[in-house]
Amino acid sequence: MEGEKVMELSPALIIKKRHGETVYHFLKQKKWLQSEKHPREIENDLLAIPINEICPLTEDEISIIIHEERIDIRIENIEMITNPPSVEPHARLHQFITQWLQSNLDIVDTIPHRSKEEMMRGLLSELPKRWEKLGDLILLPQTAFSSEKWISIICEENQLSLWKCIAEALKVERIGKQKSIKGDVIRSSQAQLLLGDSSWVELLDYGVKFGFDACKVMYSSGNVTERHRIGNMDMKGEIIVDCYAGIGYYTLPMLVRGDAELVHACEINHHSITALEWGAKANNVSDRLIIHQGDNALTMTKLEGIADRCHLGLLPSSQSAWKLAIACLKEKGGTLHIHMNVEEEKIEQWIESTINILQQYVIELKRDYNVEVLHLEKVKWFAPRVRHVVLDVEFIHYD
Repeated sequence: MEGEKVMELSPALIIKKRHGETVYHFLKQKKWLQSEKHPREIENDLLAIPINEICPLTEDEISIIIHEERIDIRIENIEMITNPPSVEPHARLHQFITQWLQSNLDIVDTIPHRSKEEMMRGLLSELPKRWEKLGDLILLPQTAFSSEKWISIICEENQLSLWKCIAEALKVERIGKQKSIKGDVIRSSQAQLLLGDSSWVELLDYGVKFGFDACKVMYSSGNVTERHRIGNMDMKGEIIVDCYAGIGYYTLPMLVRGDAELVHACEINHHSITALEWGAKANNVSDRLIIHQGDNALTMTKLEGIADRCHLGLLPSSQSAWKLAIACLKEKGGTLHIHMNVEEEKIEQWIESTINILQQYVIELKRDYNVEVLHLEKVKWFAPRVRHVVLDVEFIHYD
């Protein structure tokens, strides 16, 4: 038992249910939520979201967040469910696996008692510290439960009980395991489903619906802040080329939240395209999306001179498509969003080098553009001393 739930009066933001997901994630990002309480539905299709007393959100600010001119909200004290402190997931995993090991090591009669204790300590020390949660599916890292120690005790008879134990500990229904990304052109995912009947996942992120097969395509939860940043940009009336669309990581936020007029999505992986088509339909934006299947070295040449903005979201580098992206911009200019993995101490040097390369491409394409840095976003650490960054670059036409 982790404790009992109780009801108590708390300040809550009252808003229409259809806006709840978007506003909730905004409040969470700003740290204005009461995290120990959960939103609850109240009368007339309304949702009460528990907030801190210091929350300064106004009607005008919410109108901007949800892209509606008029919005009725109110803040009042209502009874909310307060959850007791939950056991931290790493502690739960340690606790559940300890019990599993006690049952399964007892079966191995050849191991002396003292050796069993030592072996258990060693096995527990190798439990994964990180994993990716995708709805009710946990993707374990490739190295999890793969050492010689673990292989020596996992067998056909007990492996299903192990995966069920992990699922119960982490409160999910399905377990998968990541594998190395294939070195092919489409960078295929090779994740393996260990528990469950299907690896199809559906997520709602900041008001945008995603669906994909987690064993066939990649989904990076770590890029969530960048997806939100791109989605927050006002793209109304813009034509956009997403040079590496994937399952729609950025395509869908640009359409759903950025309100882009049209996105041309370039993608080579047919599994990703299946997911992108699902997402477009689920978000009701299919009529504003054109998918170009195949190598973008070929598909982007058919999109010259049409774009207000191009998104280059390939890591570790998207440089192979920079010149093509500039060629896609309208004569009046536009914006590129360039993703790259860069060593922290070399970021300024990389920015300068990138601008020089882009200026050279402008000359080669005979475009009358000035090239200016708009913004550098540090998304996350990719590896020790290596940052995933996004450079926003503006191309301004001159006479």
